[in-house]
Amino acid sequence: MLTLGSLSLLTTGNDAGQPLVSFDATSAAAAQAARMAARLAAEHPEYWPETIRAMMVHSAEWTEPMLRTLTETASKRARYDMVRRFGYGVPSFDRANASATNHLALFAQAEIQPFKNDKGRKFNECHYYTLPLPSEMLEELENEIVEMKITLSYFVDPNPGLSANVDAQRYQSHGLRFDHQRKNETARHFKQRVNPTERENPKQRPASAASSDQRWMLGEDSISAGSIHCDVWTGPAIELLNRNLLCIKPVNGWWRQRASTKVCDRKTRYALIVTLKARNAELDIYTPIRTSIGLPIPVVVETPV
Repeated sequence: MLTLGSLSLLTTGNDAGQPLVSFDATSAAAAQAARMAARLAAEHPEYWPETIRAMMVHSAEWTEPMLRTLTETASKRARYDMVRRFGYGVPSFDRANASATNHLALFAQAEIQPFKNDKGRKFNECHYYTLPLPSEMLEELENEIVEMKITLSYFVDPNPGLSANVDAQRYQSHGLRFDHQRKNETARHFKQRVNPTERENPKQRPASAASSDQRWMLGEDSISAGSIHCDVWTGPAIELLNRNLLCIKPVNGWWRQRASTKVCDRKTRYALIVTLKARNAELDIYTPIRTSIGLPIPVVVETPV
């Protein structure tokens, strides 16, 4: 790999005659990532490690040279390859730490029990979130392009056995996924689609009238492995009308297979970040959403000199 010392970071060396040496690649990246994580943790001591990790990934954006590897008609497979090559892009401390008027961030930290032992080992619970997307705002924005980005972060207990090398569900203690209400999908049908316990017959998956959403950059198949999942929905604001529900649901892992009920009944933590961003920087989506959830809006009071 070709590197340039003049463009590399500096670190301490082991030669007294040359106390500073250049370093790059993953060594430099790990140091920079650790620094960013430490800064975010210092700014937000109430946030879990899962949340700090989510903030870093969520803040990342692909650069123009990265995006040039894709064409406008790039397939999902080409997009997966870009993620494997570049990750989720270049993270930014400022983006992770701030929310502008046209870029609203919503955070959640929660515990979930993925499985339970009730006459056999079963999936236990799903968490539902109602996104504060005011209908009036979406109707007013109409065909303005918005981006909704979702990042889900959690940690697993690994099982580094031989069979785990080829089967993700044998390696991970549990998995979590997010799912968003589709166009023309009622709240009832959404819950029945994502959660077997909401159905009369849990083993029978209901036929949904709502087709899969093609506006996600990566789509459902992109989050089949790993413990951090990130995707971006891009489209006209009006298409988010009556689509306020978001679900966090468990998938299989070795916790469910162990004989001990104590293992099966374990709880785990996760962090969820959702941002809604208007392409048009002059649009204010922050104030309508803040008003809808009842948070006070600061008023600037000019004090006479």
